[in-house]
Amino acid sequence: MHASLSSRSVRYGLLCMAMMSATPAHSQPSQDQDRLPVLHGLKLDAGRITVDVVSFGCTEPSHFSVRLDPAGPGTYRLSVLRNTPDRCRMGAHIVQLALELPAVPDPTGAKFSLANSLGVPGTLRRSDP
Repeated sequence: MHASLSSRSVRYGLLCMAMMSATPAHSQPSQDQDRLPVLHGLKLDAGRITVDVVSFGCTEPSHFSVRLDPAGPGTYRLSVLRNTPDRCRMGAHIVQLALELPAVPDPTGAKFSLANSLGVPGTLRRSDP
């Protein structure tokens, strides 16, 4: 067994420790962060938003809400929130849901930034819309 460490491993260890100490010890995601599902597709159209999300068999549009938070003049932070979890046991698959978009004063000139993460479904099958 070799007892000495190379300078490369020591530098890597110090870097990891520095990064860990820079992260607040008590930081917790906000409650809304826990409710932001990964979206596998998104389309804005005439007061509606269509999203593709993972379902286990019991995902309904009524389980979601859309929130717009002002982020600047004519700019909004768009969040698709899952309010009710899908506790069914069917194999994971992608479903498409149409949700109402909250009204904005100038929809044609509005800009949106998405709070949700976007994901690639990979091997998940899509259900017919």
